[in-house]
Amino acid sequence: MNEKEDYFRIHRNGQIHTLSDRIPFRWNEFLLFSSASVLFLIFSFGWLVGLYVALLTTIVYVFYRFAAWIYFSEIQIDVRNGKMTKLKKLLNKVQKVELITDKFNPNRFEYIELSRSGKTKYLLNYKTHKNNELLILKNKRDKEIVENYIKEHIVFQVK
Repeated sequence: MNEKEDYFRIHRNGQIHTLSDRIPFRWNEFLLFSSASVLFLIFSFGWLVGLYVALLTTIVYVFYRFAAWIYFSEIQIDVRNGKMTKLKKLLNKVQKVELITDKFNPNRFEYIELSRSGKTKYLLNYKTHKNNELLILKNKRDKEIVENYIKEHIVFQVK
């Protein structure tokens, strides 16, 4: 997967801050991937095999990206009420709502270091009476972005 891929977003709507893990579906990425795949496989394996394998990889890639686009989760922090909820969505319709806490405390966030495939990733965790695993951040830069956003935009507003 692309290291620079846009796999999470942080935005604010009034008093609600949202961290979303929706991966955008971009047609230009799809066209670039499929055309590069077709050309590489045709030159590597010949017309018939290359076209067949390229077609299969393109179909799988489209299904993967489309599934990541339609099924996603959002963490919403309401700074007025101090509530944090996790929403599971399918095509922008809420499928499941989980109340994580009704007394939000930004000091309860943890960033647990994980080693996967030789790379260091970080698990964004919120501790209450249980561990709430919210999002896996791919690198230290993304961890710092989330950490700074919480410190700068959320901490000072919570009452």
